[in-house]
Amino acid sequence: MTTFAMPTTGRGTSAASTGTPGAADTKPPPDAARLEQMPRTPACLTLAIVDSLLDDVSPDARCLLDIVVDAWVRAEQWPIRQYVAHEIAAGGLDLRDVLRELPEWDQGYRAIRVLRDNMPLPDAPPDLGDRIAPTVYGLVHCGHPVSDQLVKVFLASVAVGYDRQRSLLPDPVKVKPVMLGSDALIGGIRRRLGSFGEVSGRQARLMLAGEPATWHGVSPDPDSADWTWKLWFGSLLPFAVETGLEYLAALEELIGGRPEPQPSWVPVEPSALPRALDHLDLAWLVRAKQRLFHRPAFARTASLTQTANSAEEFEVRCNALSDVFSMLTVPKADNVEGPLNCLKAALGQHLDDPGRLRRAVEAVDVVRDVVALRRGQAHSGAASESRKAAARLGIRLTGDWAESWDRVRQVTIEAIYALIDELEAG
Repeated sequence: MTTFAMPTTGRGTSAASTGTPGAADTKPPPDAARLEQMPRTPACLTLAIVDSLLDDVSPDARCLLDIVVDAWVRAEQWPIRQYVAHEIAAGGLDLRDVLRELPEWDQGYRAIRVLRDNMPLPDAPPDLGDRIAPTVYGLVHCGHPVSDQLVKVFLASVAVGYDRQRSLLPDPVKVKPVMLGSDALIGGIRRRLGSFGEVSGRQARLMLAGEPATWHGVSPDPDSADWTWKLWFGSLLPFAVETGLEYLAALEELIGGRPEPQPSWVPVEPSALPRALDHLDLAWLVRAKQRLFHRPAFARTASLTQTANSAEEFEVRCNALSDVFSMLTVPKADNVEGPLNCLKAALGQHLDDPGRLRRAVEAVDVVRDVVALRRGQAHSGAASESRKAAARLGIRLTGDWAESWDRVRQVTIEAIYALIDELEAG
């Protein structure tokens, strides 16, 4: 079991963090209260200013990291998605939104990792048991005392691995294995950190498997009783440093200093969106034995084929597209509001394969973001959600309105055909 010697003052110093009796009964500060004390930044601005691993994370990402690390203090395991989603909702945030807005570097590196649950409960959404774990990048910017200790453990692991690499006596003509067993690694960490180095082999491996600098030689499976770190994939010298910020600077040299730029967008063929809607209507007819829309034949919906040369025209086009998705024929479901949410509920009756169902629901979620653009223009109270939806979709709500409308059409078409693929498969 992992324990850390913790400071006696500051955030995260409850009984759970000091290892004293009654830790399981001591809750960290409510996340809603913590969130209220944080300055809020619009999602689109947040994405624009995080250009480097050395930049601080957004307030929403910080709230997520605090919840995850607080859960580690209490349970000495990274929490599952169901728990994190519930806790972050207390602060008025949606976990899916926060995860989508995290900047991503080369090799898919972000502040948070999602570890898939290999044994989900029957009849439950398969992702409820996914583990939500921070990377070293997330831990460095978290500010929690425990996160500092976890970063020190990771850096000690790298140092021990580099020492093993240096101890190799190579053969001129024969490849020699360069490996480090879990027991030897944990022993080396403890020698370096003393009382601060009490860490399990499972946790050490999880951290090594989450970093581009070390993951090539480590199996991602944390549950094997015995494992070996293969150290022949490259020198650890650049990463054998003293501080988390030094490590991030070295890692940035490996994976690049900026998130991937948004792809270039090209004008959409005018009839492409109406034709995609017609195709979806027919695919639903085949699958569900009824039309999806009350008024089909969208090729005659003139507004969807036109360009938008001003903010007013962009609003008119978005309104027309939103109206289309208000005309769904799917029956209402108990405790479900909105036609697109009812469509998500109906998908479960027509798609048995969990993977196909998940992908279809994700496609509908993209359409929900498109509809949110219209709500933000029509209702001032929805402006914040509109900005977040625009950031997720990669759409600017200022500037070149013709380009913005083309982006709306393109992401909608892609989502429609992703949904059609799942309805027509099998």
